[in-house]
Amino acid sequence: MQAAFKDDALTASEARGHRLFLERCATCHGPQGRGDGQNAYNLEPAPPDFGESLVRVTVDERRRIIEGGTASVGRSPLCPPRGRSLGPDDVDALLAWLDVASRPGPEPERDRTPARRR
Repeated sequence: MQAAFKDDALTASEARGHRLFLERCATCHGPQGRGDGQNAYNLEPAPPDFGESLVRVTVDERRRIIEGGTASVGRSPLCPPRGRSLGPDDVDALLAWLDVASRPGPEPERDRTPARRR
């Protein structure tokens, strides 16, 4: 798991949003929002990788999607509306975590071990 997704590396609101995301969204979207949840293979279209897709979605659109589901913005009806089951503070926490999920991850470290000669 990337260090940015560890709850102790997040603000209180981001950590709360991540916990809500794990409870309500990760089954399809995956624990870090990479579109690799356990149900993702069953879905058409597949859930997006937030690291790539959220940069094209405004915060207002993200709020509409959380509250009204993806159908509320003219997309697939597979992502359900959460507006009736989440309070405004919960939606704000999810938005805070989605901001983290939309950030590009760090580049993988390269192995700096010298190659052995044969």
